[in-house]
Amino acid sequence: MARILVIEDDPVVARVTELVLQRAGHRPVLARDFLSAKSALAEPADAVILDINLPGGNGLELLRHLREELGSRTAVLILSALKQEDVIVRGLKLGANDFLTKPFSPQELILRLERCL
Repeated sequence: MARILVIEDDPVVARVTELVLQRAGHRPVLARDFLSAKSALAEPADAVILDINLPGGNGLELLRHLREELGSRTAVLILSALKQEDVIVRGLKLGANDFLTKPFSPQELILRLERCL
């Protein structure tokens, strides 16, 4: 059972993601804005599911913080409604392990997450 930090501001997407992860046997922990996510990153997680557009900041900045300042090798799966190639490429260059766009298939989310783990 992996501890998965889900950083998502949309309450519906956050709840669906939480349920999908629980059904797959994982322990999701939710953060809904930039500041609570940054604080939650101090606790060890097996993986992070990261939205880009967050209240109070940008998910890509959190990814940079995780990789550069914390030196973390934690698996990161970006889950975003943004589909522009430059955003996807930037996320991957900053160290994301994978990028999935919304709306998403629960099965695909679990498969991609487990591949990252």
